[in-house]
Amino acid sequence: MWRSNSKMKKFHFWDDENSEEKSVIIKELLDPSYGCYVWPSAFVLAEYIWHERGLFKDKTILELGSGTSLPGLLCALLSDNTHVILTDRSDVPQILENIREIAKLNNLLTRNNVWIRGLMWGDFSDSDKGNGGLFQLLNDIEKSYRKIDWILGSDTFYDPKDFEDIIVTIAYILTYHFPNAKFITSYQERSSKRSIQYLLDKWKLKCNQISLASFNFNHDKYINDKNDDDNEELTDDVAYATSLQSIFLLEITKI
Repeated sequence: MWRSNSKMKKFHFWDDENSEEKSVIIKELLDPSYGCYVWPSAFVLAEYIWHERGLFKDKTILELGSGTSLPGLLCALLSDNTHVILTDRSDVPQILENIREIAKLNNLLTRNNVWIRGLMWGDFSDSDKGNGGLFQLLNDIEKSYRKIDWILGSDTFYDPKDFEDIIVTIAYILTYHFPNAKFITSYQERSSKRSIQYLLDKWKLKCNQISLASFNFNHDKYINDKNDDDNEELTDDVAYATSLQSIFLLEITKI
């Protein structure tokens, strides 16, 4: 049932001045599970990564709530030395299965520095049974003699009941794993009554808003529906004009 409701999309990133280009193929599952759908926030985060790709190349990157994994996969394609950990809920195996299929589509599944893991926000268990605990993941990263440089999340602040679990997960990584790491997250404002400021204060974190104009985000790129000449099953860029106007990008760091 999952496979029959799938849809393929290809996202292009280019820099004419430096003759650089990357493409990411995404397999969407059009299912009630919103974790397998490409949300507009992912476009914004991915465009920021592409514009600032020198900051992410050859680094260790953890993506939270990866879903269809557009930002994380783009990071992985920047260089063979970029270590990317794509994570999502361990209690929804369909999402992790779809991430593996998407990684395979982008020829990344066989790379030993692209990991796909279950991770439950706010779960600090260190069991070796793969149950999605943060301790377990951090131990594995440190055993590979690495530290997380960047944490990514697109539309992770979707359900208010998850907000503190997300923030405490970030706070733990920045406090006990690597204080110089940064969390870059894009989110869509769905209600002016929602705020994470009190949680940032509680867990001694600070945030700065990153202007979309600062990395020349092009809204028009994502409001045109086109066909890919090489493969008619792939479609480029979809119409999210209204949603894109309400998306913000934040950098969260330790105080």
